[in-house]
Amino acid sequence: MNEVLVEYIRYTRWATLTTLDACSVIDDEDLRRDLRTSYQSVWATLAHIYQSDCVWWNRLQGDGAARASQFDPGSSIEELRERWAPVLDSFVRWAESQDDAGWAEELDYVTSRGQAFRQPIWEIALHVVNHATLHRGQILSMFRQLDRVPTGVDLIFYYREKSSAKPDPAKA
Repeated sequence: MNEVLVEYIRYTRWATLTTLDACSVIDDEDLRRDLRTSYQSVWATLAHIYQSDCVWWNRLQGDGAARASQFDPGSSIEELRERWAPVLDSFVRWAESQDDAGWAEELDYVTSRGQAFRQPIWEIALHVVNHATLHRGQILSMFRQLDRVPTGVDLIFYYREKSSAKPDPAKA
């Protein structure tokens, strides 16, 4: 299970950074246009994913009081990327350091609505990945509404890119 969870965390990092790259060419007006989807705009949806990732990261680090409003996404895609990439990198390093016992450990936390929960860390990690995937899909739908071609961030594209980066021993 450990290897699969690490790979999913790596995937979500890749897909998020790929989505940010795709969003970097959209002008500010379109980024913030209310498209009546998800969190209204591409920008607000990105900010929501970022803030959620930060909250979960902080919970995993022992800060059960972390709230989305603590994490300012900045005012541009560049600022958001500067703030978000280190969080994603930290998630990957953390995931790579977990063993089976670490993934099975349970985390106590309180939701933004004040509800206390306890869950295994592996469930939280999968939630972080799934949550971001859901909202990235909504962003790609917004691309179509803006008459733009969405970028491919399906898991299979991650695997294809990853495998194409490996040297082919037959060609060595």
